[in-house]
Amino acid sequence: MRVRALTWGLAMALCALPLLAQNIPAGDDVWDTLGGGSTNTILLSADWNALCGVDVADTTVQLKGYNLAGYGTGDTVVTRLADADFSGGNVATVAIQLKALQFVNDGSHPCSPLTLWVHQYGTQTRGSMTITRNDSSGGTFSASVPVSIIIEAKNGSTVVGSIKASGVFDDTTASPWSYNPPTGGTGGKAWYPGVDPSTGQPSTTCRFGKETAPSTHCYQYPPKCPTKQVLGNAQAKATAIAVEPCTVAVAQ
Repeated sequence: MRVRALTWGLAMALCALPLLAQNIPAGDDVWDTLGGGSTNTILLSADWNALCGVDVADTTVQLKGYNLAGYGTGDTVVTRLADADFSGGNVATVAIQLKALQFVNDGSHPCSPLTLWVHQYGTQTRGSMTITRNDSSGGTFSASVPVSIIIEAKNGSTVVGSIKASGVFDDTTASPWSYNPPTGGTGGKAWYPGVDPSTGQPSTTCRFGKETAPSTHCYQYPPKCPTKQVLGNAQAKATAIAVEPCTVAVAQ
């Protein structure tokens, strides 16, 4: 029995080793964009004129994420195009690319009561992500994400005006990632970006755009549906924004 126990223990230890030195396979990272002033962009006077024909000075517009179909509360998806290989050390750099993005205005703006919708547009340029593994629980990562978008001013489903923009969003500080899911979540993924490995809690990550008109994008690891607040009928009519769908939880 002692030999069998030792053999079983050795087998379990060997099975655990790949998890400690595990490469992170290519795949999608899904994010939940924060509103309330955390995400915004400055649109120039000419932009507002193109969107709805108003003549105003350069003005900041507050934005918030609007759930993408099939991604739970997620509104931004960035794809890691290659595996993060730690076989040669604890730092790996991989190519990344924006896959999907969907924002709406968060509050009034010069084109109100029209709704501003922001989506990815055209072929996205590749960026890079550097992933550092600190220990067997996780580490930190930073990224540079090129983004090409279209902003549409809509009256219901009718597009009144639109503009296109592009830029590169960079982190100013590294963000945490964990091998383990956030506290209260379930496992099954190779890594959990935006989750602090020491506390198990999601952390806020912000990226800043390098455009003539600066932009800020702050986000977190997405919670499961239906924890994100949706607009009631009266509020939806007042803001001209449809009720935000949240029917499919992000796979954990």
